[in-house]
Amino acid sequence: MKWAVRILHIVLVPLMGFAGFFKLSSSAETIREIYTDPLQSIGYSVGFIYAIGFFELLAAIGLIVGLWRAAIGYASLGVIFIILLGAVGSSLIAGLYAEAVSPFIVMLLTALVFLGNRYVSNHSRRSAGLSRQ
Repeated sequence: MKWAVRILHIVLVPLMGFAGFFKLSSSAETIREIYTDPLQSIGYSVGFIYAIGFFELLAAIGLIVGLWRAAIGYASLGVIFIILLGAVGSSLIAGLYAEAVSPFIVMLLTALVFLGNRYVSNHSRRSAGLSRQ
């Protein structure tokens, strides 16, 4: 179980890292074309999308650090979950139902990694406590 959770945790790093890097390295025109124009009814600005990209990249780095520091990993997973929840909600509000599928799947993966990490952490603490007695 521990290794399966670790592998899924590591899979999230490039998913979020590339998403953030793409947003930060794209021109304003590309951001408008891909993100803000389809979500025009919501009114997201180019700057907001750049901020989302920054937090995605920061969360990907946090996931790497979270392999050794659990609290940072949990915080990064929380940030990713909130970003993806916003992406799913925004797509649904704008009527872009097909575009909501991929962030929803990654959001479920994020929740699975979070819960899996909690399970492994709690299970290892209980095992350590039993072995000390």
